[in-house]
Amino acid sequence: MLAGFLSGQSAGNPWRFRLINQQRSNSQHMALQAQPPFDFQRTLKFILSPPAPLKGRIFPPLLDHFEKGEYRRVVRIGGKPVLYGVSEDGPPDAPRLKVKVLCGPGDKEMRQAIERVAARQFSTDLDLSPFHRVASQDKVLAKLVERFRGMRIPQAPSVYECVVCAILEQQVNLAFAYQIKRALVETFGETIEFNGQRYSAFPEPHGLSAATPSELRKIQISGQKARYIIEISRAVADGKVDLEELRSAESGEARARLLQHKGIGPWTAEYVCLRALGKLDHLPSADVGLQKSIQYFYRLRKLPGPARVEKIARKWAGWRSYATFYLWLTYWEQPDWKESLMAEIYSRNGGPKQ
Repeated sequence: MLAGFLSGQSAGNPWRFRLINQQRSNSQHMALQAQPPFDFQRTLKFILSPPAPLKGRIFPPLLDHFEKGEYRRVVRIGGKPVLYGVSEDGPPDAPRLKVKVLCGPGDKEMRQAIERVAARQFSTDLDLSPFHRVASQDKVLAKLVERFRGMRIPQAPSVYECVVCAILEQQVNLAFAYQIKRALVETFGETIEFNGQRYSAFPEPHGLSAATPSELRKIQISGQKARYIIEISRAVADGKVDLEELRSAESGEARARLLQHKGIGPWTAEYVCLRALGKLDHLPSADVGLQKSIQYFYRLRKLPGPARVEKIARKWAGWRSYATFYLWLTYWEQPDWKESLMAEIYSRNGGPKQ
């Protein structure tokens, strides 16, 4: 699970295409009004920082950056790489984001497309009050909402990117997940250069569809994962599969269609629904990180299996994605905070019963 949250910056590679454009293409910005409560800074911490168990280990930014007070990312719109920036611009009671096209086409159509990307990425239209009502019925989740109030689940700019990264991150540790993701981006991705800084884009389906398993094995991707990635890349590049349209599909249908692809099992399907499709009620019950968090906060004697996790999560129905996310967020907190929280939860009447 935790491997899915790492990002880092590439160091450059002479084999890949590099788009150089050091001029700001458009100084205009778009204003996105967000549904309060909205915590942009905490959401950025989740995107940009590794979890606390890494004990200070630093992973240089790869795809997500924070420069000069704004979040920056490269996406492809209509086949063109574009660097955009997002910053906070508004009081707490009326949260607002300022979105800019920093490098790339700056016409009205492109600005509107980038505005949609940012709105989806930060879920600015999402009303969390129903989730807060659900959480209030669970003493653990209620305390987590107090801590993480206003945090959104950051959505991957591309469903394809999320699928490939989820496949890469299956059953590997944080450091190795970062290493292979960095190698993939350096070898097959593109770079935009803006004001002396290079920003990497995630590889496109056309690029990875032309790769061979041996090429991917050279960057330490297993042969089986390499075949999965190449196969789904070819299906997307050839137009046989449209992963983006899954955003508008019903949750169950989206999950079922993801499971049709080799390399995508239940965990990966649930993760993609949660982190790229914006689905609100998905529970990766086999996720070890989630299981450990539930064991700790609900004082279970042993690690719960998927069936036990699903039973506990029944009371979160409708918002199991956000309950999962808030439990995952505790990995970004220090042990003393967790101990203090447990003392609060269990100070009266023994705390939650499961």
